[in-house]
Amino acid sequence: MMILDIIKKGEGKKTEFKRELPSSEKIAKTLVSFANIGGGRLIVGVSDNGEIVGINDLDITSQMDRISNIIHDLVHPVIIPDIYTFNIEDKILLIVEVFPSPIKPHFLKNIGKMDGTYIRVGATNKKADLEYIQELERQRLNISFDEDLWINQNEEINIDALIEILNRELKRPITEKDLLNLKLMRQQHGKKTYTNAVPIILGLFEHAHIKCARFKGNTMDIFIDQKEFKGDLFMQLEQAMAFLLTHINLHGEVGNDYITRIDEYEIPPEALREIVTNAIIHRDYNMAGSDIKIAVFDERIEIISPGGLPKGITLEDIISGRSEIRNKVIVRLFNEANKIEQWGRGIQRTFALCKEKGLKEPVVNETGLFIKFVFYRKQDAKQDAKQDVKRDAKQTITKSEEIILERFEKYETVKTTEAMQFLGLSKPRTSAILKQMVEKNLIDKRGQSRATVYVKKNK
Repeated sequence: MMILDIIKKGEGKKTEFKRELPSSEKIAKTLVSFANIGGGRLIVGVSDNGEIVGINDLDITSQMDRISNIIHDLVHPVIIPDIYTFNIEDKILLIVEVFPSPIKPHFLKNIGKMDGTYIRVGATNKKADLEYIQELERQRLNISFDEDLWINQNEEINIDALIEILNRELKRPITEKDLLNLKLMRQQHGKKTYTNAVPIILGLFEHAHIKCARFKGNTMDIFIDQKEFKGDLFMQLEQAMAFLLTHINLHGEVGNDYITRIDEYEIPPEALREIVTNAIIHRDYNMAGSDIKIAVFDERIEIISPGGLPKGITLEDIISGRSEIRNKVIVRLFNEANKIEQWGRGIQRTFALCKEKGLKEPVVNETGLFIKFVFYRKQDAKQDAKQDVKRDAKQTITKSEEIILERFEKYETVKTTEAMQFLGLSKPRTSAILKQMVEKNLIDKRGQSRATVYVKKNK
């Protein structure tokens, strides 16, 4: 990209402007931040608002020498940037270009690694916490967090439950040897030890959950429904999708043959699933205290994933099809379970699906250490899905009903409490769906009170 184009875009994750060369420590912090993330440019001779003012060309050589000395004296491990000038509109700019570093973390010598490591967050330099410093050290070793050993294991793992989940999702028999091949376990001093991928997959970390809410209107003042989904990641994906499909509009039309009824959601479910899946497999599980949040408003849906874009890639990179893997084990499992579209095409396909549907183009933002994806809802879709189903209950099968019917392929009976869990809905809503299925002659109700179970209707 040409320097002028970079300046027009303004300051950001990979660009910082300075009217004149700042103090030695500020220069060091900026260059350390760029090296620790994914590279960047310090452009001297440009004001904060992007005005090209230039620098005094008589000072260029001495300023270049000063920058080299600052790096040598203040930064460890040493950074080797490209320092050069660029002439725009007869004004000279001094540019210090830093490249992605393979020997991070870099830090300020006089402060030390724990207090002197900086990273780039948006257009600012922030001091890295211990968890992020550990992440930078893993990047140097080319190890992802989910591949690393689970050091603070504080509870027993039910290995049979883990294998049952993997059998179910990967659709093949899983042995203990497979756990090693999948990097869910590692040999350490002759002992088999779980990696972080195990508590992540099982949802054992308190922050490895998904929180969903349906708000009234377009603010967070009043919520209509609220759920927190725990359990294994695959189940969390299905529960989050069930929540979303329950709270967006379903529109039905008669097909060209005047017989077949065609039901369509206002936002393509494939697009929603792609972004929820991305949030699960690409979020930063090293960020304790931060979980995935899904918010449904009247006009939009927001899906927020903890962790900025990995390895310094930009929003433009991911929209154009670039893909970086933060969680190697999780991604491999989801890929083998056929939960992932072709690499690099998911975001592009999501935009295309929304365009085909006539929706406003989605928006992706990187805010601090979070990624927010915003879908815009159809403003003319006024009929609620529940009303639409009630009006024509005899002819249609809703997504929730389809999920329940699929359950009968493995189990003879279903209880209300079980349906609540895999649908991710409240008891009143789940009971209403089951009652509706009985009325539609899809299932039978047997027993009374707590002994009530539902069985598939024999036709």
